[in-house]
Amino acid sequence: MPKSNKDGGILQGTKQNFNKEVHTLRLSLTTKCTLNCRYCFVEKDGRVISLDSAKKILRLFLSSHGKDKMLIIYGGEPLLFLGLLKEIVIFSKKIAKENKKKLIISNGTNGTLLDKQNLAFLRKEDVKISISIDGKKEIHNKARITSDRKGSFDLVIKKIPLLLTSMEKKNICVLFGVLPTSVAELFENFLYIIKLGFDSVNIEPIQSPLFKWTDKQQAYFKFEMKKVVSFVYESIENNDFVFLNSVNRELNDNGMSKLYGKTLCPFYQNLEVYPDGELAFSPFLINSPQKKDYIIGNANSNFLKKYEICQYDCQSAKCQECLDDYRGTRNAKRNIADDVVKMRNAYSIYLARKIRESVNTRASFRRYVGQAKKRIFE
Repeated sequence: MPKSNKDGGILQGTKQNFNKEVHTLRLSLTTKCTLNCRYCFVEKDGRVISLDSAKKILRLFLSSHGKDKMLIIYGGEPLLFLGLLKEIVIFSKKIAKENKKKLIISNGTNGTLLDKQNLAFLRKEDVKISISIDGKKEIHNKARITSDRKGSFDLVIKKIPLLLTSMEKKNICVLFGVLPTSVAELFENFLYIIKLGFDSVNIEPIQSPLFKWTDKQQAYFKFEMKKVVSFVYESIENNDFVFLNSVNRELNDNGMSKLYGKTLCPFYQNLEVYPDGELAFSPFLINSPQKKDYIIGNANSNFLKKYEICQYDCQSAKCQECLDDYRGTRNAKRNIADDVVKMRNAYSIYLARKIRESVNTRASFRRYVGQAKKRIFE
């Protein structure tokens, strides 16, 4: 690792020559949490990012090429450290303004700590909230549990009325985790979430060693996604809009097509900063035994030389080779969970294209696209 210069490598040395566009930065504020979900990849060891480390990477992020920026704050549970969260949000907006960037900030939460105080702050600062709900009580409680292994549904559901009355709907999204063991009920649980009063959902197939997908479950996912796509399309026809975050991204800037086609440099979409300042291209590496092989730098020092000097050319074979080497995809075994995510993306692209085909002739579709572009949560 290169030594830090006097004022911090990333803050000064790298920033001056940084040639890459970073569209999305995921900042892991803490590993501490109020829950202990069975599929969570984060060890609850209580680490918290320092404000100094956060500021260093945020300066780099918000001065990098490109006008549009997306900051995703997650954990653990970020609302455990509301003071730090406030400072990060306010600092980010200040630096974005100085650099004339358009910044969206999204805060991921399990919902257990939502109250009038933190919701008032998030509303005032126009921060989006992504709340994790896996569906009906019996489904949600399969994996989203407390440290004493009790289901968290009752803790979360009582917060929903306050959330829906405190925030604008365009700033609320449900992170709908789909377990392979519950995939046959995907559409039923999707409808349940809508009936709770939400209109934005991000369907997230769970990727975890404890919940491995079979070919049969993948087929169920395809069948259920077809029903979701039909429902969303019909909602537009009926002027009763329901939004999917992945479709919104595609309607906004072809965000799914770019990802689906593997044309993006990981600096653009996958830059992560962990609580100790380590930088990587995946949240799943935060506690991996092989993490050291994938760390690309540290907010308190610098990027590895390889990443400092590489040129941003996401279409080149060299960049694709770099990405394949980083992910280990050349020798990796087939991962059905990845296939399920790709299927979600493919259906999102299909639905977005179908919506676009109706924009010029139907007013409800034009209104829908306009609202969808305001509902980007990740």
